[in-house]
Amino acid sequence: MTEFFYHLKREGVGLGTRMGPPAILIHVILIAAFGILLPWWKGVDFLDPVMLSAYASLGILFAAPVSVAAFAQGRPGSFAEALARIAIAVIYAELMTVAMLAAGLITVYSKTHFPLPPDLETLGMAAVFGIALSGALAAIAGWITLRFSAASARGALRIIFLGLLALFFFRSRWLPDVAGTGALLSLIVAAGALAAIRRTLA
Repeated sequence: MTEFFYHLKREGVGLGTRMGPPAILIHVILIAAFGILLPWWKGVDFLDPVMLSAYASLGILFAAPVSVAAFAQGRPGSFAEALARIAIAVIYAELMTVAMLAAGLITVYSKTHFPLPPDLETLGMAAVFGIALSGALAAIAGWITLRFSAASARGALRIIFLGLLALFFFRSRWLPDVAGTGALLSLIVAAGALAAIRRTLA
């Protein structure tokens, strides 16, 4: 456990040093677009459980690419180091998710003064699903990078993201109802990917 926290701190510092001015600008643009402009345009509709569930799951767009970049830096010296890379990717992704979701809620409430709070139970379950799915994709991305290459991982992620986008486009109304099941399946996939990483490093 001590080794894990050592690597967790080191990976966190490493991620911070990679965040130069271009990356910071991209983050500002993303938060402005998804945390201010889109919620302002949607208004009260932003509080729809489907919309909030989708926002709570946005971490998947950030965790996997960061995991690929981390594993592409070099082969981890231990499973604890690999686990720390995945954990940092998920933490970073969820911080971005919270920032955009919080900005969106503040924007909507400041515009409409709408007294009805969001469905916290649905939002909480969607957040659990988002974290679990981010962890699963980050672990898959890390394993593919280790086993094959960063290019292979990015290609696989594009296919996965397109599949998830198509699923959301055609079945978005299901998202709040299947978040719990999705979280459980994501944890199972994450466990399998982590086991694969452990075997690869053995």
